[in-house]
Amino acid sequence: MKMAHIKNCAMSGCGYNMSGRCHALSITVGGPGDHQCDTFFRHIGKGGNPAAVGMVGACKVTSCMHNAALECSADTITVGMCGDEVDCMAFKSK
Repeated sequence: MKMAHIKNCAMSGCGYNMSGRCHALSITVGGPGDHQCDTFFRHIGKGGNPAAVGMVGACKVTSCMHNAALECSADTITVGMCGDEVDCMAFKSK
């Protein structure tokens, strides 16, 4: 199984976001708010690998149709705001 790429991230305040792209080597989806980006880290400095495109390393959202053995089977995801949470916008309920 290949890892899902993060196509876009709307969270400019995240330390891994540079110009709408996630540069964490991998993120975890599935925080306390279901399909929340668990890796989101509000920070004015920037980190991660600027040459890399972030990927989904783990998905704890077993109710998502893209979840296969706790991995994301989607080709790409987008991270954005859903209410007050930073969420995986590719979430689709089984």
